[in-house]
This record gives sequence, structure tokens and C-alpha cells, in this order.
Amino acid sequence: MKKMLTLSAALTALALAAPFAAAQSSQGNIRLSPAQMQRLDTDKNGVVSQSEYQAFMEESFAKLDTNGDGYLSKSELPKDLTAEQFAAMDTNKDGKISRAEFIKQVMKEYKG
Repeated sequence: MKKMLTLSAALTALALAAPFAAAQSSQGNIRLSPAQMQRLDTDKNGVVSQSEYQAFMEESFAKLDTNGDGYLSKSELPKDLTAEQFAAMDTNKDGKISRAEFIKQVMKEYKG
């Protein structure tokens, strides 16, 4: 589970990277800067809701999917992603990560 937390943290950090950098805690959770919180907390209530997080991760998928085919290939993901992490996300074992596979994994990690 810790490796998958690291995977979600890495994907979130990658999605947040421009123009901000997210800090990863020792538990693998992402700590958001005030600027990042402002970006994700779209209703400005001081909390990133599950729907706000999912909407952000949907946008992140679109940004990561650089060729626009609706899937993430290994080359579109962070270079430090292990084969084990990729395989864990690729639940249908077709060699690519669908939007549904991506969202299912990152939403497992939502801790609102």
C-alpha cells in the first residue's frame, strides 16, 4: 500500500508541479501550499472535497495524456514509476492506463 501511496503522491505532485511544487510527507501524503490549496479548493471553503479532488485529477489525467489518446503510456508517466506500480494501476493488463484506471487509483487515496 505504501508504494501505491507513493504513486498517487508522485502523480499528484507531477500534476501540481507547474507552477507549484508539492511536498510529500513521510506517509506519502501530499501537503499543499496555500497556492495549491487555492487552486484545488474551488468553492473556497478551506477544504478540498472529494468532488474537487476528482475534478482536479481528471484535469491532471488530461495533462499527462500528452498524445490525447485517452490512455497513459509508460512514457507519459513519471520516470521513477516502477514496473510494479504501473502494473498495479493497469488492472486490465493492456499495457496502458485508462482514465477509469487512473481515477480509481487516485481516488482510493483521497483523504479529504
